[in-house]
Amino acid sequence: MLVEIAIEQFALIDQVRLQFTEGMNVLTGETGAGKSIILDAVQAVLGGRTSPDVVRSGEERAVIEAVFDVSDAPETQEALQRLGVPVDEDGLLVIRREISRKGRGVIRMNGRTVTAGMLREAAQGLMDLHGQHEHQSLLQTDKHLDLLDQYGGSLLQDAAKPLELLDRYAGLDLAGMRARLAEVVEAIRGVQAELQELVGDERDRARREDLLRFQVEELRGARLRPGEEEELEAEHRLLANAERLRRTAGQSYALLYDGMAGQPSAVDLLGQVKAELEDALRLDPDLGEALEMVSQALVHAQEASHLLADYRERVDLDPERLAQVERRMDQLATLKRKYGDTVEEMLDYLARIEQELSRLEHSHELIAELKAREAELGREAEALAAALSEARQAAAARLGEQVARELADLGMPAARFLVSVERPPEPTYRDVTARGWDRVEFLFSPNPGEPVKPLAKIVSGGEMSRIMLALKAILARVDNVPSLVFDEVDTGISGRAAQAVGEKLARIAGDRQVLCVTHLPQVAALADRHFHIEKATDGSRTTTRCRVLSPEGRTEEIARMIGGAEVTQHTLAAARDLIRAAEEWKALQRGQAAPV
Repeated sequence: MLVEIAIEQFALIDQVRLQFTEGMNVLTGETGAGKSIILDAVQAVLGGRTSPDVVRSGEERAVIEAVFDVSDAPETQEALQRLGVPVDEDGLLVIRREISRKGRGVIRMNGRTVTAGMLREAAQGLMDLHGQHEHQSLLQTDKHLDLLDQYGGSLLQDAAKPLELLDRYAGLDLAGMRARLAEVVEAIRGVQAELQELVGDERDRARREDLLRFQVEELRGARLRPGEEEELEAEHRLLANAERLRRTAGQSYALLYDGMAGQPSAVDLLGQVKAELEDALRLDPDLGEALEMVSQALVHAQEASHLLADYRERVDLDPERLAQVERRMDQLATLKRKYGDTVEEMLDYLARIEQELSRLEHSHELIAELKAREAELGREAEALAAALSEARQAAAARLGEQVARELADLGMPAARFLVSVERPPEPTYRDVTARGWDRVEFLFSPNPGEPVKPLAKIVSGGEMSRIMLALKAILARVDNVPSLVFDEVDTGISGRAAQAVGEKLARIAGDRQVLCVTHLPQVAALADRHFHIEKATDGSRTTTRCRVLSPEGRTEEIARMIGGAEVTQHTLAAARDLIRAAEEWKALQRGQAAPV
């Protein structure tokens, strides 16, 4: 349950801290005071989408910090453990969300920084929020199937198994079956796409096969080899410059060893220098280092001359080989213009088209395999859809009965509520979607003697609110959500119906926490804790404030709700009577003596 929430610089809120209780927590106030802002903050701290616009004007960031007691929420504790979020021995979970005007926020759970997705995963079982206009979603027929499946329960309890194939899914609930069906339907669509590609237009396929065969033969015939381009370029440089290289080697040899134009060679000159230094060394030992260097230079010059002589003999003037290399380089350049920028890319392309060509050449066998696979998946899809449909039929009957009973509690004793589950005549897997093949619609009749009709055709706003409240009460028991939030679920309701709605909310609050925004005094009178929301202006700035009402303050607030802005002795007396009656009703529900 939600223990506490602190809100700073969020929308019109400067700073608010609210401590909630078990049972029924009610928020009231004038229209536009900011009651829904509190619930917006709750939604944000549970991972709802936000924007920088929610940051209070003139501030840089908004901060929301909520404390939840998860000691009795094992699924939430397991989710936190998976996410690596520690939980104290007291079972408290502290969620802190900072929303920056610059667009980057920070989320922490028990001190650990997490993503919004991680927050949503951990918080999905903490609260069920009913938005201000959520009951209008009942007018959208496609929502009805999801609500029925949410209620549906165990497949094995609700449906016979039409095929032994379903043994492998024993124990899955409707959500698990739908998840598996979605996988199967996606696989079928993939197989069908492959078949369409293979079957296609016969002439297009033949043309494609001819083109691929030509390309494969051309690339295979080229005998491509990784690294060949680099080798050819290096060889081409040698062959194209062979004459120049040979001439350079000969001239260098002559300068080093033979001499040119009657001039002594470098070896001769170094020999003379060496002899002179050896003779002078006897006179001055300091010339020893210079002599050593000249001696080494002479040795290096002699070795270099031998290497140059060998190199000159090795340089091959081979015009025929040069022509071969250039032809091969031209061939590769032509192929690169068609198939890739490098030999490696062309080899990759060859591998791809060989695979495609093989598929086309063996398309008849592959088509047969794919059709067999489609049939196998189709049988599984039909089995899953049939099982889902049977489970929905059973769940629909129970849900209709339970909603009717809830509506009777809400002041509509003659109302009938049916859940219609229809499937196509003689359906096959081609009729199956990721949600099955059923069309689910809620049908309603508020008065005896009237036929049931789709909700959109006959339901008023007050009736729609009560139907949604009935569904929420039932689904809360199924999902075991510890806290429920209702934002003006009593829209369009007054009189005895308002009293019935308040009592229904109080019954729900008997075994789980309820947060409720209301305009009805009958609902507010049943609160276990009553918060008042008001908007104040200091002349330059508007601020939303929230406080827990004392018994006297609560009486005045309910009197205002009864009679409007002016509180009179008459409305105060009516408020006291309403609160007294509510306390007596709650005591009766708890089996206690009514308060005196």
